[in-house]
Amino acid sequence: MQVELVGCIVKRGQGDTCLKMAAKEGVNGGTVIRGEGTVQGRVLNKLGLDKVRKEIAVFISDESTAQTAMMHIADTMGMTRKNKGICFRLPLAGAMGLVKQQGANQSEQIDPADSQGFDQEWNQGKNEGIDTKEPDNMFQAIVVITKEGQSEIVMEAAQAAGAQGGTVIQAHGAGGYETKKVFNMEIEPEKDMVLIISSKDQTKAITTEINKVLGLEKPNSGILFVADLSETIGVI
Repeated sequence: MQVELVGCIVKRGQGDTCLKMAAKEGVNGGTVIRGEGTVQGRVLNKLGLDKVRKEIAVFISDESTAQTAMMHIADTMGMTRKNKGICFRLPLAGAMGLVKQQGANQSEQIDPADSQGFDQEWNQGKNEGIDTKEPDNMFQAIVVITKEGQSEIVMEAAQAAGAQGGTVIQAHGAGGYETKKVFNMEIEPEKDMVLIISSKDQTKAITTEINKVLGLEKPNSGILFVADLSETIGVI
């Protein structure tokens, strides 16, 4: 069974609505993450209106349920129209702790072993039980994790290479080399995580431009990774 992650990027306050709609299609639970969207436009930039408060509703389910739930959310919220939000599906190698809602008071635990390829080596996609077919969709997710305050230069570089926009999430680092002691207290540095949905033919140009400004080959300068998406709705 293929397992997928669904992400819905919507206006602040609409994340819970997305999860409620997903629950009606059999999804049990999810997470709402607050972020900040970026909008292109010289006039908006001058007025300080180039940033928009966003939420990302995230949930994981089997492929069929994920697809149905995503379509229900996109149709209800009118995501085929401009600036109504973005939904995407991301195939996962495996997952644990999933529960599928069957009714108002019934739910079914999904066996992790049924998750496609879960008992195989996750990095060996050619193993038996893992679907290695190329996703039909022509979009990819670019994720950049960097120091706090660098999201703007990341987005400037991405937009210079053709990206339409992105979503910034506030986070913090963890680990021995990340923490610093101030007044004998361990302080974990804040991070910016930037999510950009890009067409495959633009991904290389965008990631190359981001690498130029961040110098990702240097230690502790940031991390960038790209993932294929199964489907996207609302990408402009």
